[in-house]
Amino acid sequence: MPNPTREDIIEAHKALTNLLKLASSTSTASAIFNEQIVRDALPPKPQPTMAEVEWDDDEHYLAEAEHPDFGKVIMLGEGRTPGFIRTIRGKENDAFWGTAGPYNLTPTGKRYTLTEIQE
Repeated sequence: MPNPTREDIIEAHKALTNLLKLASSTSTASAIFNEQIVRDALPPKPQPTMAEVEWDDDEHYLAEAEHPDFGKVIMLGEGRTPGFIRTIRGKENDAFWGTAGPYNLTPTGKRYTLTEIQE
């Protein structure tokens, strides 16, 4: 499998976890040790997309996400179209507002806050 898809990689990790559960009930500790060798041979498990998590304002409002076509975007909230997420992207004064499907948004772990400037 030269170029496994995201789904292929996730399924491989799930299969390894299931095999480990089976092996741990019937084998010695060497099976558990070998699990890490097999896991190291697999591509890294992909980060979950927004399709795999439920929207939480406290966690996702103004959070950064990676979009496969647009790069880094900031998530703003649930869109008018059910299941879609409002986003903004761009640099400085060149912002683009839009919506994206949750399967296209992978949170990066970064969050932003709005602060009032005191003059």
